[in-house]
Amino acid sequence: MDLKTTLNKFSIDKDHVYDEWIQGATMYSEKLEEVMECAFNGNDKERKRACWILHHVSDRRPEVFYAKEKMMIDQLKRTETQAEIRFILRYYSKYRLPRHQEREGLLTDYCFNVLMTPHDSVAPRVYSMSVLHKLAMRYPELAHELETSIRWALENGSAGMVSRGNKVLKDLKRRQLI
Repeated sequence: MDLKTTLNKFSIDKDHVYDEWIQGATMYSEKLEEVMECAFNGNDKERKRACWILHHVSDRRPEVFYAKEKMMIDQLKRTETQAEIRFILRYYSKYRLPRHQEREGLLTDYCFNVLMTPHDSVAPRVYSMSVLHKLAMRYPELAHELETSIRWALENGSAGMVSRGNKVLKDLKRRQLI
């Protein structure tokens, strides 16, 4: 079944229905391109469901997204759903950071903005903390700004944010970056 029909028609038993697309996008670049096109340019339902597929592809083969670095960072400027933000930030929180300095800068700015926006969803804010933590390991001069931002964000943060924030702060202290 073609991807658009799959994404728009099926909402029950996603694991079974989308498994073919997860497998295909994991193994074939043209399938990955098709899923990414729907995730970043489709209608609302297509974006959300295609990002779910990409999430599973990234867990199986994160390296297939190395060549998609520019596309993923550029997408942050024009996201329309929380699913896109969650997928991209989750990916960079778990796997390889961008290798291009300008893209690192864009990701850093984006993550600080997400972290400092209290009405945003919790998951992107937590993933942003993790991305910024990894970036602070690469660029220690970010550590103090990250500490200040985390302390501010934790004032009204959820239990998940408080837990992640405290872990990041503890690690920054252990590494003597703050």
